[in-house]
Amino acid sequence: MKTTYISTFTLSDTSRGLLMKQSANLARLQVEMSTGRKADIGLDLGSRTGEAIALRSEHTRLNAIIDTNALAASRLDVTQAALGDVLGTAQSFLATLVGVRDSDGSASVAKGEGQGGLDLLISRLNTQVNGNYLFAGLNTDVAPMANYFETPAASNKAAVDAAFVARFGFSQDDPAVSTISAADMDDFLTNFYMPLFDDPAWGADWSSASNDAVSSRISASETLGISVSANETAFRTLAAVFTMLADLGTGQLGEAAYGAVVDKAIGLLGEAIGGVTDLMSRMGIAQERVSNASDRLAIQAGILNQRINVLENVNPEETAVRLNTAITQLETTYAVSARIQRLSILNYL
Repeated sequence: MKTTYISTFTLSDTSRGLLMKQSANLARLQVEMSTGRKADIGLDLGSRTGEAIALRSEHTRLNAIIDTNALAASRLDVTQAALGDVLGTAQSFLATLVGVRDSDGSASVAKGEGQGGLDLLISRLNTQVNGNYLFAGLNTDVAPMANYFETPAASNKAAVDAAFVARFGFSQDDPAVSTISAADMDDFLTNFYMPLFDDPAWGADWSSASNDAVSSRISASETLGISVSANETAFRTLAAVFTMLADLGTGQLGEAAYGAVVDKAIGLLGEAIGGVTDLMSRMGIAQERVSNASDRLAIQAGILNQRINVLENVNPEETAVRLNTAITQLETTYAVSARIQRLSILNYL
């Protein structure tokens, strides 16, 4: 035979345990009501917790790629703007050279525009976004182009001066420049001057950029080149043309030699403009691919988010009813506990 002791202590202790359990349940329901999600995913989902974790991981990865694509799109936008400036300057310079080819006093005009064009070209190729040089290839922490007009003279300026002296025996500022014939100027441009814009001279004196483009992952299965190197042929040609008119003594050249320089420049400008246009087209295709990839990723992320919500979200109406019930139960338990606390055998003696 077993006897069970009944006392106010036993009843109070039972009430305390019940209060703790109901308070914890109430706190959990309040969290779910305020966040709209299950308070303890692992406890509620059980064996399906792994599915929720996998879905969240994939969702995070897709959003990370979308964020990266936004940065890539920003780089491409700035690159396109820089290329547009370069193209516009080249086209304007070509129009000037064609218009003043046989005009008196045109050398000073061509020289001024050549200096301005070279300065703009170097400036645009040294464009930065968030501290990274866009046209430096993989060497994004180094300015790709040496400043031709800096003091003391940069290596590219020194190389042009040395080539001129090596061919003619005097500098671009010497009055003897007026004695240079058209044939001699053609020979200088072909055999002494233009090689300065080919490798290895270009890499040694003009550019610190790498030939490799910066690549970005734009989707789970796609990577895309999102940069243009300052070493592109179009930029080399433009640098040669602008420098040709800006710093080969064009103001003192005889008519025939000056005509040889202008004719050479006009021919090269046509090639360079076509090259820059191709680069802009390439970057435009890259912009479209990045945009399309981001749109696809956004759709995929949305589908994953819907599946995550099915697993993790709570029904607001059901949760509200459960919360109200829990509050009522807790209030009732408190009331009963208070009455038990007031019980005493002394009341019956």
